[in-house]
Amino acid sequence: YVYLLARAAFLDQSMCALETARSLGLSTWAAFRRVALPMARPAIVTGVSLALMETLADYGTVQYFGVNTFTTGIFRTWFGLGDSAAAAQLAAMLMLFVFALVMLERGSRRQARFHHTSQRYQPLPRFELTGMRALAACAVCATPLLFGFLVPAGQLTSWAIQTAGHTVNAEFAILAANSIGLAATAAVCVLLLALVMAYGRRIRGARPLVRFAVNLAGMGYAIPGVVVAIGVMIPLASLDNALDAWLRATFGLSTGLLLSGTLFALIFAYAVRVLAVSLHAVEAGLSKINPAMDDAARSLGRAPAAVLREIHMPIMRGTLLSALLLVFVDVMKELPSTLVMRPFDFNTLAVRAFELASDERLADSASAALTIVLAGIVPVILLSRSITRARAGDHA
Repeated sequence: YVYLLARAAFLDQSMCALETARSLGLSTWAAFRRVALPMARPAIVTGVSLALMETLADYGTVQYFGVNTFTTGIFRTWFGLGDSAAAAQLAAMLMLFVFALVMLERGSRRQARFHHTSQRYQPLPRFELTGMRALAACAVCATPLLFGFLVPAGQLTSWAIQTAGHTVNAEFAILAANSIGLAATAAVCVLLLALVMAYGRRIRGARPLVRFAVNLAGMGYAIPGVVVAIGVMIPLASLDNALDAWLRATFGLSTGLLLSGTLFALIFAYAVRVLAVSLHAVEAGLSKINPAMDDAARSLGRAPAAVLREIHMPIMRGTLLSALLLVFVDVMKELPSTLVMRPFDFNTLAVRAFELASDERLADSASAALTIVLAGIVPVILLSRSITRARAGDHA
């Protein structure tokens, strides 16, 4: 989160500000500290806020290491003590912290906005490091990659090879099919919803109700998965119980669970959780399309839906694919919502990896975990390449 957003912010900075700072006598380090870093502060604060929100929402890691957090407390209260009301109260307390982070992030962006005074860009200069500086830079860059990815991925690969004989079987194929099918369905549904909302904001953005609805829908990513699950499960369960009671009293029929405990409820929870990811990507893509194209198409008699389908979607093909991949990976690795909302006898790779790790069968969990990791690498590579290509000076 922090690296990608900060990298994009630094690449997007104009050389004019940096050259002005150097012409006023600032050294390279002073220009970075007093000019470039403050200009990138909104993006850095946004990345830190997202990282903090993900930490608050995490369940699998803290549960495995036995750390008591809000998320583990919510699960323990609901499933261990059977007290859904107390679990909802804990979820509400957690929401206060989340909204405080959201307000802090938005306040920081509101008070720190920077705009380019010129449309002229130049390629960013590269400084060649030698000696100890080069070694120090390599060490700083390699350390998080080594300990954060290469070592864990290498260990997972080793375990996966050792245990492939009894873990990669028909059950694993079913888990993979469940995960891929669920993630693909949720990704398509979320992308269609994001398209409708983003385009509605584009053509009806002046209406306060439309802006409020889109902004509210975009805050779902800040809400931990377990809180989303509780917020979806309790109303759906109440609706199921009310419908079942009415049909029993009126027709003597029992409907059971029509909504809660079904794949529909699970996909709905996913949509609430990850809609912001797709929505922000689609809005960014739409913002690059000149509104004059909309006006020209409408003047030729095209309806708004036809304009979206025939003009905007073909232009935004790459953006839509990126949004689809991001949502797909988020759903693939989502654990808290899946644990709470999944139907009976329905498992995914994330749930299976968590169950095996909880039983201290770490080697057996490697195949499922490695599959999720490999699925998550593709969007990261695509995003990194997209950020690099977006640097205006490289195309001047």
